[in-house]
Amino acid sequence: MMLLALILYPLSRIPLSLLYRLSDGCAYLLYHVFRYRRKVVKANIDKAFSHLEEKERLVIERKFYNHFCDHFIETLKLYSMTEKELHQHITADYSELEKIVAMNQNCHIYLGHQFNWEWANAHIASSIKSARVVVAYKPLSNASFNTLMLRIRSRFGSKMVSSKNMKKEMAELGDQQHVLVLVADQNPKVPKKSFWTSFLSQRTAFTGGTELYTASHKTPLLFAELIRVERGHYKFVLTSIFNFTKPYKTGILTALFTEKLEHTIMSHPENYLWSHKRWKHSYTDEYSKRWFDKAIIIQS
Repeated sequence: MMLLALILYPLSRIPLSLLYRLSDGCAYLLYHVFRYRRKVVKANIDKAFSHLEEKERLVIERKFYNHFCDHFIETLKLYSMTEKELHQHITADYSELEKIVAMNQNCHIYLGHQFNWEWANAHIASSIKSARVVVAYKPLSNASFNTLMLRIRSRFGSKMVSSKNMKKEMAELGDQQHVLVLVADQNPKVPKKSFWTSFLSQRTAFTGGTELYTASHKTPLLFAELIRVERGHYKFVLTSIFNFTKPYKTGILTALFTEKLEHTIMSHPENYLWSHKRWKHSYTDEYSKRWFDKAIIIQS
């Protein structure tokens, strides 16, 4: 851990303008030389954008690698970035969240793997001071990197809770008012226990526990849209998904979340994490009881 810190902290002090040059070089190497996950990226984009011509999908693919490397450079920068510097790179509309917090309610925020979700988590924690901001994370397999990322992610006040032990760690908060941030498009491990719905024209599995946890506490739910305005500058917009003033139906939160995430991906396709196997599981009839037709469940 100490060695990693000695190497990465000085790097994080380099101005972003210079770090982006490093990002450009990394993107070139990953795409042209090492061909990092090229087959996975291409397969995902081809499935999601089959209506586009091949040359249009290729543009998305190449832009993705640039944004992918920028994401890691920007995350590295969080190691030394001040709160003032972070706010200079982001504009945000937290009016919906502030209303909920002002009513002394807890709130859950769902977002997808849009760049830069690390900056989003940090910015929310640095902006909302009247409630505890809690961020669920998936532990990394390498202990040293995991410890380093926890340090970076918690610099602006976030309480990090492991997705593997979230219920227990959240229970430790007791009655303390909190805002829970979850990257809710994680690939589930067990497809038969997942929620299934249409996502980017594919039958897709989503972790059912995320929705059920929110529903069990009847917590107002917001969606965070992350928009890359230009390199190094983002706009975050939080909109209401469900506030439990209407009857809850199983699957409605997943349906509404995926609809909003799908819309923002279609608007900014290069800004989504295409390098993970989004469609690792294939739908079969045995999952039919956990299939939710978005058109029906949203309108009913």
